[in-house]
Amino acid sequence: MSQLTELVLLTVFLALFSQAEANPFVYNYEALRIGGLVFTGILVAGGVGILCRGQCKPKRKHDEDASKI
Repeated sequence: MSQLTELVLLTVFLALFSQAEANPFVYNYEALRIGGLVFTGILVAGGVGILCRGQCKPKRKHDEDASKI
């Protein structure tokens, strides 16, 4: 799964930054916005995936101290 994610990110970044500009101080804000939205979407999807997977469940405290008395 991580290889697929790396491949998608590499493809998106190469597609966004492959356009050469004559003036280096002229920025393509639309491409920057799209790249930011794609990156944010990947982070949100990863976070939701981790939460749904159940790996980040809080550990429950058991009343072990009360049972020892």
